[in-house]
Parts: sequence; C-alpha cells; structure tokens
Amino acid sequence: MDQIAAQLIGFAADHPQWIVALVFVLAFFEFIPFVWVALVGVAALVGPQNVGQLAVVVAAATIGGALGDVSLYLLGQKNAGHLGRIWPFRKHPNLIAKSEAFCARWGLGAVVIGRFSGPVRAGVPVVAGALRMPAVTFSAASIAGALIAAIVFLVPAAVGAGTLFGMLGLS
Repeated sequence: MDQIAAQLIGFAADHPQWIVALVFVLAFFEFIPFVWVALVGVAALVGPQNVGQLAVVVAAATIGGALGDVSLYLLGQKNAGHLGRIWPFRKHPNLIAKSEAFCARWGLGAVVIGRFSGPVRAGVPVVAGALRMPAVTFSAASIAGALIAAIVFLVPAAVGAGTLFGMLGLS
C-alpha cells in the first residue's frame, strides 16, 4: 500500500495540474487507511507559497471527504439489516459494535470525531446511515469534520513541506 501512495505522490509531483482532482478523489476514499498518506503527501506538494491553490486543495478535500462519507452513509441505510455482509464489517465484525458504541457515546459529534479515529473511521458513516441519523444532520457534521480534517492535516503538510524544501534549497 505504501508503494501505491508513493506512486500517487510521484504522479502529482510530475503532473501538478492534477493535484486538486487527485486530492478530491483521495479524500473521497479517505476511509481506506493508506489513502491518508497519499493525501497528505500530495497536499505537501502545494507548499505555503501558493495560498490560492492550498485553499482550493482544502476545498477539494472537504467536498471529496464529505461525499465519500455520504456514500458510506447511504450504504449503511441500504444495508441496515445486514451490516455484517458488507465491507469493512465483513472482515472486521467487531467494528459494528465499536462504531455503534462510538455513535452512542458521541452522538452527532461521532461523525466529526470519527474522522480522526482510525479504528472507527470507515464504520461511523455506515452505522450512522443504518441507525437512520437524519441525512441533513449527518451531512452538515460530515462537511464540518471534513473541513476540520483538511485544515488540520493538509495545511501543516503544505506549510511544513514548503519550509523544509526552502531550507534545503529545493523550492
């Protein structure tokens, strides 16, 4: 998986015109663990000097991440009676109970906080759909969580990489 992330980052470095689209697609699939490595690596290529592109990258990550969550939410709604048959629960059946407990403990905040919790990251949107959390409420929390995650992870990556590259004379 690290090789795939490295290839995606290399592609973005060779084709910077595709960075925003790549960030959108990666954010859509951010529930897959290795994707975060690629997403942060691609965002780091933007650097702090291009504030306009960094803002567009954060927006693309926010929209892609929220749409990915909504897709998982709809998957949960459709499969509410048999979550154990679908990914990721088929391979990790204990994730259903963990995600349900997480949602019960944090309520609406689970959608935002879950984005930062690896073990339940993919499970929370699916369980929220299965539990019939109101779609508008879920979507608002998902957008907020996706925006916060994009700012927390991608902006420091871009600023830090730009600073490091500048110190090394690579910018």
